[in-house]
Amino acid sequence: MKIYSLLGLAFLSNFAFSQNEAQQNIAPSNPEFCGKNTQTELIYQQHPEYKIQDSIDQAQFQIDYENFMQNWSPDERVTYTIPVVVHVVHLGGNENISNEQIYDGIEKLNLDFSNTNPDGVNTVAAFQSLRANPDFVFKLATKDGNGNCHSGITRTYSSTTYDTGLSNGSHPIVEAVQAAQGNWPQNKYLNLFICIDPSGAAGYTYRPANWYPSTGMYGGIMLRHDYMGTIGTAGSNAKHILSHEVGHWFNLAHPWGSTNSPGDAANCSSDDNVTDTPNTIGWSSCNLSGNSCNSDDNVQNIMEYSFCSTMFTTGQAVRMQAAANSNTADRVNLWTNANLAATGVDVPNTSVCQVDFSSTTTIICAGNTVDFSDLSFFGVTNRTWTLPGGTPSTSNDSLASIVYNTPGTYSVTLEITDGANTISETSTNYITVLPNPGTPLPFTEGFENLSTFPDNFNYFIENDDDGNTWAITNTAASLGDKSLKLSNYNVAGGTEDRFVTGPIDLSVLDASENFLITFDYAYNKRTSADLEKLRVYVSKDCGVTWSLRKNLQGDNLSPTVSSSSYSPTDKSEWTTITIDNVTSSYYVSNFRLMFQFLGDDGNNVYIDNINLYPESWLSTPENTLENTISVYPNPTANSSTINYFSTGNDIVTISLFNVVGEKIIDVYTGDVNIGNNQFDVDMENLPKGIYIVKISDSTGIHTVKLIKE
Repeated sequence: MKIYSLLGLAFLSNFAFSQNEAQQNIAPSNPEFCGKNTQTELIYQQHPEYKIQDSIDQAQFQIDYENFMQNWSPDERVTYTIPVVVHVVHLGGNENISNEQIYDGIEKLNLDFSNTNPDGVNTVAAFQSLRANPDFVFKLATKDGNGNCHSGITRTYSSTTYDTGLSNGSHPIVEAVQAAQGNWPQNKYLNLFICIDPSGAAGYTYRPANWYPSTGMYGGIMLRHDYMGTIGTAGSNAKHILSHEVGHWFNLAHPWGSTNSPGDAANCSSDDNVTDTPNTIGWSSCNLSGNSCNSDDNVQNIMEYSFCSTMFTTGQAVRMQAAANSNTADRVNLWTNANLAATGVDVPNTSVCQVDFSSTTTIICAGNTVDFSDLSFFGVTNRTWTLPGGTPSTSNDSLASIVYNTPGTYSVTLEITDGANTISETSTNYITVLPNPGTPLPFTEGFENLSTFPDNFNYFIENDDDGNTWAITNTAASLGDKSLKLSNYNVAGGTEDRFVTGPIDLSVLDASENFLITFDYAYNKRTSADLEKLRVYVSKDCGVTWSLRKNLQGDNLSPTVSSSSYSPTDKSEWTTITIDNVTSSYYVSNFRLMFQFLGDDGNNVYIDNINLYPESWLSTPENTLENTISVYPNPTANSSTINYFSTGNDIVTISLFNVVGEKIIDVYTGDVNIGNNQFDVDMENLPKGIYIVKISDSTGIHTVKLIKE
């Protein structure tokens, strides 16, 4: 069983930060209506042989269409059922649309393809008689290619949701889905890919063609998430966009012909090869009295750009049915009885076969709420949630809102029944509840005392491509012996890796305080052309949303080029960064911090010596500063580490004394930097007993007790 979160998978649901801050690419606010012709032309430019094959296919199809039309009668109704699989490709944001929005999108598609769409009555009188019923029914598949029970919806977490189209024989968004979900052959299913940005368009697809294999998935439909249906992220203006792309998928052109340029006077000389759609320049506005090529224009045609679509014509309906009966791209196999049975859309499935649920998040801070949704299929009549650690701890609702008050990791069990059959599934360690308030200030991390990273409690990582990601290393450090390294040398571009802290308590700060975040990093480019980015985000709601506070990229990250795998060998190679733009609205008990690195076929990057503290502590008297010194482990058997948080660049002396005041060893004398400084004390040859660590700096003398066992 796969358990999906509507806002992401596992802890990734917490990374629902602002799209315009967090991603490398941005979905345009005004996308091109349809990218079908643009994408097709790009393929033709790269593969002239595809254009030749497509021309052959289209010439043959035109003959088939005209023959089909001669034998077609609107009184002889044949309904074509088409199995559909919806692939949601997301980054944990609202583009991971709900099942309900998907169902709504399929419903609107079926209304258009049965001529029962309510706005059909608004068709102008000149074209009312041409409104046609294409006689297609689209149903979500209930079986995968191996005959296993399936919901007909897949969800894939991938940055390819910023689609780049098919280029040089590769289509990243399709291949990401195939890698995660397996292959869904397009001669058995209509594959619909929901994403953030389908190459700058609201949607696009390719007409039936033999240049792409019928057993692959390249011939599917790409659709922006906010153009699927009319609920959730979509609006009412989006209700015919999917039908428009399905029209292309069944070999319809735009009414003005095969361009993406409505309004061009030259379009009067072009044609869509459908007899009852008047030649037109094409419309991107709803001019119901449009008359552009010496005849009334069918402005309300679903294949127009007018955003007031209401209809397909009879000629278009026949052309789409001809495509469904064509061997081109093997569309003819889709609606056969054998394929309908194989994909599970021949008869309704009323027996429960799989437990599935979503949650709004899987990582929260204590006191917050998780909303669970039962997505199990099929024929569920009753359910029982078992939710240890939650309040309430059980529920029978399809939508359950549960409060978690105690930090820890908790399982979730869902049992479903159709009245005759009962199945259940438990997902262990599904919900992580973090402490609230979080770690007190000052927060210091030099990675010296961490043996496991991440621990999925104090630290989390997100590794989009399942490749190299953040890990502890002892090969380089700004202070001490360890740091955090991302092995990024010569890794293909487009990677994105994050690490994020658990909650940190900033609620003790006064609103007038200036809060500082400091850290050290080391990085060199691999080539001068590298444009890699190191970004720092902050959250004031336990990681539900994130705001960018520091962006280092290109030469600002480092102008130095190292053609070999980079590792800093000197303290001078480390850069200290200070972030002072965290406002008082972030002074909460569940503040979280995130580092993000965006790779570009470059080099390794290292992070060390992370510190969070109020600026006023740079001049705090001695009695408060004593709280910034710690020793671990304490008691110790052999050695300990002194953790000293300095409020400024200073000169210090650190020594170890016995209980009668005799100096045993000098640990360190010299310069320290602002923030966290760490020093090792070797006690292996000292007798058991109590010792005093004494630190002298410009503010005075500070002491900490250390026990040797």
